[in-house]
Amino acid sequence: MVALAGTLMLCSCATPARLIPTPTPTATASPVGPPVAPPAVMALARAFSDQFVAGQYAAQWAELSPQAQATWPSETARADMLAAKFRGVVKAVGLGSPSFQPVWTEPENPAGQIGDVWAVPVQVVFQSPQSLRPAGVAGLFTMTPLEITTGVSPVAEVVSEGPASIDAPIILPRSVRAASVDVPILMYHLVDQIPPRSIEPSTYGWQLEVGLTTLPGEFAQQMAYLVKIHATSISLQHLADALLYALPLPLHSVVITFDDGRLSPWYNAVPLLRNDGFTAVFFPCSGLIGKKVGPQTYLSAADVQELAGSGFSIEDHTFNDARALFGASTSTLNTLTNLTKASLEQLTAAPVQFLAYTGIWPWPLATEGGATEASTFATLAGYGYVGGVLDVRTASDVESTAGLWQLPRVRIGIDTTITGFARWFN
Repeated sequence: MVALAGTLMLCSCATPARLIPTPTPTATASPVGPPVAPPAVMALARAFSDQFVAGQYAAQWAELSPQAQATWPSETARADMLAAKFRGVVKAVGLGSPSFQPVWTEPENPAGQIGDVWAVPVQVVFQSPQSLRPAGVAGLFTMTPLEITTGVSPVAEVVSEGPASIDAPIILPRSVRAASVDVPILMYHLVDQIPPRSIEPSTYGWQLEVGLTTLPGEFAQQMAYLVKIHATSISLQHLADALLYALPLPLHSVVITFDDGRLSPWYNAVPLLRNDGFTAVFFPCSGLIGKKVGPQTYLSAADVQELAGSGFSIEDHTFNDARALFGASTSTLNTLTNLTKASLEQLTAAPVQFLAYTGIWPWPLATEGGATEASTFATLAGYGYVGGVLDVRTASDVESTAGLWQLPRVRIGIDTTITGFARWFN
């Protein structure tokens, strides 16, 4: 359970909520885009932006495509969330020149594609950008274009809502409300065959790699189970929307994460995720992108970019996962995290606000951490992060934490049975 009331809790059960259907548009993409956007595109972009500035969120609903509407629990839930997030903080919105995308993929649904989409750059002008938390968040909204289609219906429709999107950058509210949601956060590393003994020079290193391995057949079985129970995978930003702004989540929501940026999930996990319409959060180490270290090969820069633009999200796992963050100096943290965050945002053109901690987390439970790490959390907040995910040693049904900084995950590996996997959703 995740709960906010000055503290945060994560547990495995699921709170009933209306199931959001996974959209499956089947529009045919045009081979070549027209050189100039139709007048209806910019007219809709201006109207939608003016309504956003004025806080007229209900008026925007009819301008959304059916696929965009389906990402929200309801028209009212959307309006309430956006009011809680943006009330009194937006001054104006500027628009840039649109660019054409023959095929566009929904941010949280890699199976959902729409043809003939125009991306309109957005510049949000905030009333007091320096007062917003986390630091630098105002600048992240340049990465959230309005995306408008002319290929699905006779009229232009908004398919991605720019700064109003469900997975737009998180602005932390001045006060944290009491809230709880039940969302397992699954942690994967390798999706591959059991590595050979020669993969590591030490027995301990090899055993660690084996423990972090999920066999492709087992991964397929786990995804089939999620399909069977009509689970909905969400991003960490979407999870934060529920905690911070009271956005209802669909039944059996789950966050799927992959650490390190290893190549095997690209071949053995991503195709299944695409087929099933499940998004996932990838935590690559920026210093390992495109590298081969010993027997391990890592995602290339092009792979990471392709993931970020095709229904998945990219967050930070520091430079090379070789040093514990807690107790590190500010200058060391700057190198291991802040600079890596900036490099990932430059690579993907997408906001990075979450971190997967490196090194050994010193407690078996997230409940046992917090005060000792407060200075590290404060430094990370100054770099623009809003939260971090843990690899706790004890998988508990109920984890209570001190906030978004200590989100516990369920380690999935060679010892995970389908029965053990399913219990997190019972």
